Amino acid sequence: MNKIKAALYTSLILSTFMMVISIMDGGLWIFPIVLIYALAGNVAYGIPVSLLSDLLTKKIWKGRLMTAGFIHALFGGLTYFVIEGFAWFAVICAVIFFFIDEWLKRKHGSNVDSDNKRFYLKLGSVVTVLAIVIVAVNWIPGKEREEGIKSQYLIQEGHEGTIVVFYGVADQPPLEKENGFSIVPVGIESLPTLMRTDIERYGVYRTSTKDQVHHVSENQYFYVDEEGNHALIEDECIYHSGGGRVTQSDGDEMTYDEFQVTKSACGEDFHLNGNERYSAQGREIEKYYEEYGERDE
Repeated sequence: MNKIKAALYTSLILSTFMMVISIMDGGLWIFPIVLIYALAGNVAYGIPVSLLSDLLTKKIWKGRLMTAGFIHALFGGLTYFVIEGFAWFAVICAVIFFFIDEWLKRKHGSNVDSDNKRFYLKLGSVVTVLAIVIVAVNWIPGKEREEGIKSQYLIQEGHEGTIVVFYGVADQPPLEKENGFSIVPVGIESLPTLMRTDIERYGVYRTSTKDQVHHVSENQYFYVDEEGNHALIEDECIYHSGGGRVTQSDGDEMTYDEFQVTKSACGEDFHLNGNERYSAQGREIEKYYEEYGERDE
């Protein structure tokens, strides 16, 4: 029962932290997404790893906390071979899970340590060491890693609706960079399943560049007219509706980032909540790509 509680508390802590970041970037959408994925990962992977850690450290008296913490962090790091750049979230979850699990053991058991002060001092030391190791590994000089994306979106003058950017698409050009920004020249297409409706036209761009961390607060959006003139779009005309993965009928996966743009209904309400018709358009785009993907392009 304690393991399930640890998985739940860990997922809530990570989701809340990400929600705070999301609010700063203008949206609450990330909380339920992170909660679902984190809870699934903590239950399916975190609990078995924690049980294995308990088994391996059962007969260790000296250094048990350090060994158990290392096992949790190690198995969190091993997820890099499956989820690559998202492995840091797994490591963070592993450390939080470890801390909560040890706290619950202490709270509900009497055989962990006889001295409360000494126990929490040791536990805090382990978590501190693990945090330092995580930061140190992440900042190894010369270590190759993908940078986060801050983008400039170039949108056809007057377009309103959903815009989707697909990442990691084979045979498509990589994102070009200019003055530190990734340039995204958005094209306008018609979605076959929305033909003859007022939301059939949507913005889309496909790139072979793999999905990365998005610096949403640093993005810039421009309307571009036929002569190439750029007009900056204000933040209150943009709503970040999310992103994710679509699994096509042939089994291939594509990651995508999605947002809405308006010219006629800018304001705080749109910036925070978007437009429901555009949200319906976004759902239809996702369904279409799950069924047809790139094959009909």
